[in-house]
Amino acid sequence: MNVTPHLTIPNASDPGVTMHRQLITKKELAKELSVSTRTIDNWVRQKRIPVHRFSSRCIRFKLPKVQSALDKFEIREVGRKVE
Repeated sequence: MNVTPHLTIPNASDPGVTMHRQLITKKELAKELSVSTRTIDNWVRQKRIPVHRFSSRCIRFKLPKVQSALDKFEIREVGRKVE
């Protein structure tokens, strides 16, 4: 009799268990950045943010890399007093 071992996946609600996902979906990225998924599509097309493309429909993102790429487009006003 063949017995296949079962994989135990830790429950994220268990104390002491840290679940760290590196790749996130377009919808999750849009929610994290408070923009629409259409904006994410535009940034990918403009090559503003890095993307992992596994197929034509399956793309994933690494949040830290996306945030550092977007930091290059940050505009800071110099010489303006904040009241």
